[in-house]
Amino acid sequence: MSEERRGSYRRNAFTFGTVEGEDGEIDCLVWDVTQAGALIEIERSVDLPEQVRVRLTPETAMREANVAWQRGKRAGLTFVSS
Repeated sequence: MSEERRGSYRRNAFTFGTVEGEDGEIDCLVWDVTQAGALIEIERSVDLPEQVRVRLTPETAMREANVAWQRGKRAGLTFVSS
């Protein structure tokens, strides 16, 4: 069994969203979300900048986030507190 390192509860999201970086918006799949961040998978393999804006569902507003890590099309984001 793997050790849970997150400080908050992770919920499966499996929703479609968008991530906005220096080169515009890219569609993404949101795998899961916590109060602190999210795991996303972008539609094409591009290097995300350190800071992005992400929309977790089509109905929600954009949120500022930092890219904590990226491996191929998947990336872990940490939300910036407002």
